[in-house]
Amino acid sequence: MPLSLGLGSNTGTLRLMGDVQYKHFFATLSGAYLKRANITIDRNSYLDNEIHYTNEVNMPDVINVNFRFGYRSSKLIAEAIMDNSVTQSGGFDITKNNMPFPSNTMNAFKLGVNGKYTVIKQPELAIVGGYNVVTEGRNVGEATSFYGGVFYLINFNKKSK
Repeated sequence: MPLSLGLGSNTGTLRLMGDVQYKHFFATLSGAYLKRANITIDRNSYLDNEIHYTNEVNMPDVINVNFRFGYRSSKLIAEAIMDNSVTQSGGFDITKNNMPFPSNTMNAFKLGVNGKYTVIKQPELAIVGGYNVVTEGRNVGEATSFYGGVFYLINFNKKSK
């Protein structure tokens, strides 16, 4: 699964979010429930905690909680993030002599920082960057990631003066 492009499950998400801001300081709390549909695999049996004589795999649902706080203005956003993702019942651990399996329990606690700066002299241009680290995980690698990017807004509806 390290090169996986997904688990092959249709997923529905219900997310609730609250955001408060005082002057330029803010805090955002969100929670999500991910309902995952069963998948079929290309073999007629598999082993998790017991043997299953079917190609249908019961996929466990996931609960995700995210908290972020920081500074937000029209030109600058700087935030710290805590994110916790927990697989619900039905998942199982990767065993010693097994490869990862789509219904493995995958829990991860991540910490990070993000930033976005809009260039004052050219407001169509913004620079973004961030850092995240998985500090605790179950069947998830303790990964560190850095990212950066540039946004340029092209306005196709410019009004003449």
